[in-house]
Amino acid sequence: MGRDPSNGSPDGAKSVGAYYTPEPVARALASWALRRPGERALDPAAGTGVFLVAAAERLRQLGARQVRVSGVELRQEAAREARARLLAAGVEGACLRTSDFLELEPASDTAADAILGNPPYVRFQRLDAGRRARAAEVAAAAGLPADPLASSWVAFVLHAERFLSPGGRLALVLPSELGHARYARPALELLRQRFARTTFVLFERALFPSLDQGALLLLADDHGAAFEGFFQARLTCAAELAGGLAQVAGSAIDAAALIRGESRLHHAWLPAGVGQLLEELRRTGACSRLGDHARVSIGYVTGANAFFHLSPARARELGIGPRHLRPALFRGRALRGLRVSVADWRHASERGHAGYLFVPDGTDDGAVRAYLGSDLAAGARQRAKVGRRRPWYRVTRVRPPDLALTAMSAVVPRLAVNEAGTAVSNTLYGVTLGPAAGDATARLLALASLTSLAELSAELEGHALGGGMLKLEPSEAQRLLLPVSTAGAGAAGAREPAVAAGLAAGLDAADRALRAGDRETARAVADRVLIEPRLLEPRDVERLRSAADRLRALRRGA
Repeated sequence: MGRDPSNGSPDGAKSVGAYYTPEPVARALASWALRRPGERALDPAAGTGVFLVAAAERLRQLGARQVRVSGVELRQEAAREARARLLAAGVEGACLRTSDFLELEPASDTAADAILGNPPYVRFQRLDAGRRARAAEVAAAAGLPADPLASSWVAFVLHAERFLSPGGRLALVLPSELGHARYARPALELLRQRFARTTFVLFERALFPSLDQGALLLLADDHGAAFEGFFQARLTCAAELAGGLAQVAGSAIDAAALIRGESRLHHAWLPAGVGQLLEELRRTGACSRLGDHARVSIGYVTGANAFFHLSPARARELGIGPRHLRPALFRGRALRGLRVSVADWRHASERGHAGYLFVPDGTDDGAVRAYLGSDLAAGARQRAKVGRRRPWYRVTRVRPPDLALTAMSAVVPRLAVNEAGTAVSNTLYGVTLGPAAGDATARLLALASLTSLAELSAELEGHALGGGMLKLEPSEAQRLLLPVSTAGAGAAGAREPAVAAGLAAGLDAADRALRAGDRETARAVADRVLIEPRLLEPRDVERLRSAADRLRALRRGA
């Protein structure tokens, strides 16, 4: 079972994060996990029984006279379908329990030799308080910290390990978040502590192309034995599973770095030699992280955009004066170039990507009183985030940042100097420079964000969402590697007028190219001004560019 994008009742698939695995994937995992005829198999999230049938078929192939497979399924409808599937496959004696797996406790006489399946992917926002509490208890039982933001699959992995016999194996379909999400680290730590070898099988083409969910295969072997290592294997597509998983070659990866978040599983797709090139750049001191110069934070959260976001025309219609309004950027589409000018804000406002944030200053104003007493205001006050504020209409984090950064992007993140002095909503990030920085720093960082180095760094630090979107968390954005000296972004330009003039010309040229929709030219300008030949020869810049393009194509399924 996994996440089902279909709609349904609270008892339906969506509410429990259910979608079902294709039979070839289930057969490949069963063939790897089950190795002797007398072994027991367990699927803790059985769904419609595809893994149970695959396990039974595998045990028959091994010569088992008695097939010992069992499963647990929360949804009665799915359990009925699973029983029918088992009956149709001629599997007798299978034990299928309709229950919540996380509420069960293991029994020593029924320990499984292989646990296989596709646990549910329910994000923390949709977990009720009871489920969150149970997930925390499961983590405590495993002796690991519980992350309150964890998806439900993490608890399933931690709990499933307790049902394994010594020497047993886990064979699971898991979301790609395992390889990059902070909340997944307890699961990775458990794998290091409790299994000899764990292999992560990655796919160049999406395992489930019809779903907005990246996935990988987890193969954890020899439960209870001394740790030997983490490994990763790469396949082009699910069709390659027809050859089985036993012969899939895996290369060793740094388990400690993965658990600490210093490396990601999708770094496996980085072309040979590029990793060493990046490491050399970091060692020179000619490159730095965005966080060395600025702080990245989420924008303001209104809790009710329909009430707090006003177009200029709507503000005039309501008669609300400028003292109660703050220019704001609502969406990433407002960033057309490397700058956000007042003209850009007006252009974006005409298209609904920007406008005014309603920020009443507390003075007595008839138009403001009328708007705060409107039906729209009454509806806004019912929203949870609004109702918790005191007073309810006071939105925080509205100070204009020095730069605005897109949090999600289909192609590459966009960083723009906030010349208009607007606030930014939480669909963007605000980038606030350190106290010693000046306007030159902001312009330099914006131009640097266009380089091939920054593009590649974004692909490595960020992570893919459904539909191939690239998401950068604030902490990930602060790790973006830029061709800017650690000595100070504005220092060189201040000492050398020719350098400053070159940067200004480069910024103007790149800005014009972006506004014309020519990202390739903008990137070439930034590379020429900031990287070539000061840091790298053109052939090495092309290696960075090609690597960024490759990772982006993989993310987008191209």
